[in-house]
Amino acid sequence: MDFEEYVNSIEETLCSLGNVQTKDINYGVQIILTETGKKVTLNIYNGKKGIRLVWGGGDSELQTLAIDLVHKIHFRNSGVNHMAAASAGKESQSNSAKLISGVSVPDEDVWCLNAPEQVHISSGQTRILLAGEPGFSGVWMGSDESGKGDYFGPLVVASVCLDVHGGEALLNARVRDCKEMTDLKILSLKEEIEKTALAYTVLVMKPHAYNMRYEQVQQQGGNLNTLLALGHIAALKQTWQKYPQCRQALVDQFAKNDSIPEGVHAFAPDLQVWQRPRAEEDIAVAAASVLARAAFLQMIQEMGKEAGIGRIPKGGGEAATNAARRLVQKQGTKVLEHFVKLHFANTQKL
Repeated sequence: MDFEEYVNSIEETLCSLGNVQTKDINYGVQIILTETGKKVTLNIYNGKKGIRLVWGGGDSELQTLAIDLVHKIHFRNSGVNHMAAASAGKESQSNSAKLISGVSVPDEDVWCLNAPEQVHISSGQTRILLAGEPGFSGVWMGSDESGKGDYFGPLVVASVCLDVHGGEALLNARVRDCKEMTDLKILSLKEEIEKTALAYTVLVMKPHAYNMRYEQVQQQGGNLNTLLALGHIAALKQTWQKYPQCRQALVDQFAKNDSIPEGVHAFAPDLQVWQRPRAEEDIAVAAASVLARAAFLQMIQEMGKEAGIGRIPKGGGEAATNAARRLVQKQGTKVLEHFVKLHFANTQKL
């Protein structure tokens, strides 16, 4: 895990406590956490000797909670023994103000631990799943979605068409299911996938359109899986239209129904469709998951600026509910339909 990824993990964690903003400072970044009139700052310096954390804003319950959350991340990523780290923290607090590459650090609450070590996560299972299937032509499509479990942000569905050569190239580039990669890695692989694919499609349904479409589907007796199936069909159709030589497609089996094969056969009767659990182990599906997640991350970043509440948390947990509450307090209830998926239980918690 590099420095930017480390800061990113801290930002996401602190979103559960309040409004989070980040700005660059000399030799690092400053994170500003505010909630109900209270303000806590965290300067994160990245020096030759490792990561140094400097807290500011005075003693408060908010600062205590923030310190506890951040140190759990720091200890976990650095592999430092908790007792030894606590001792190091006490020792550093007893020291006077220090200079870090010429930057004066106030003697408030200072920890100096080793920089987090690189963390590698790999299933080792990504491959061409259809390679052993009878009639496999060496050209196929995979599709996947992102955002269905996130309260804030869009629903994104992507599809990618590859040949065996392109699939092997993406395997060598270490493309895999987006859930196994950091946000930074996902964004860095986006261009490589776009250059390698025979064709690809990324469909983004922003919250306002999502909420209207979900209500229509629900009135017709459908549910989220219905909406997902429609998205996969649309993405596969657009990619197939760009490369109609493709005769096979693979989709993750998120529901037991035939709606996706039926929908695909309506525009391409000869296109064979497989639905399998854990289809993201296939390189084409994995590539689609990366493109979908990259689009989701970019949209979330844009929405954060528009909302004016600092960093928008991903997922559907308490951090997302708290962020939505701050949004309502700032802009009113009506604005929610432009930022969140209204049918989530988070809306009722508000």
